[in-house]
Amino acid sequence: MKCLLAAAALAVGLTAAATAPLSAQQFNEAAVKKSVTQADLLAVVGSLGHQVIEEGEAGEAFLVAQSEDEINYILIGTACDVNDVPGCQGIMMQVRYDLPPGTSLETLAKANMDQAALNTWADFGDNTLGFTRYVVLDYGVTMANIRENVNVLLALVFEAYPVASGEEDPDAAEISASAP
Repeated sequence: MKCLLAAAALAVGLTAAATAPLSAQQFNEAAVKKSVTQADLLAVVGSLGHQVIEEGEAGEAFLVAQSEDEINYILIGTACDVNDVPGCQGIMMQVRYDLPPGTSLETLAKANMDQAALNTWADFGDNTLGFTRYVVLDYGVTMANIRENVNVLLALVFEAYPVASGEEDPDAAEISASAP
């Protein structure tokens, strides 16, 4: 399972960042955020003890980080500087892989049905399998909630990947579903 990050890096125009985890001291789990900046995203990653692999240019809310399980994930600020609100009012959280040969429209549909908290998708032209979680910050959420959404994304990818990639054993799924 090889992550596709080069295309995202080229599209966003990244600059190199430190590879060591950021200090969790910047993270205030009780702080309520109606919008986020790059510093907020960096604080979330630091609080998880994850490494920042790349980050966006000045003024962008974008980064690529790596978990302790070596899963690369992307945090992208969305709806930025609109309606007189500074910062980004949404966060797109993604994990992307090279498209496995067993991925089909049927496996994607099953993965989406099995894990409603995660959007599983594929770009068959670019050979990408992706998993997305989107967080709306309207009216405010805590930094702890943002961090937990990253944890949910990473946990559900472990469950959704085998289904989406066609690696899940259908006989095993039927047996476990019919077991008492």
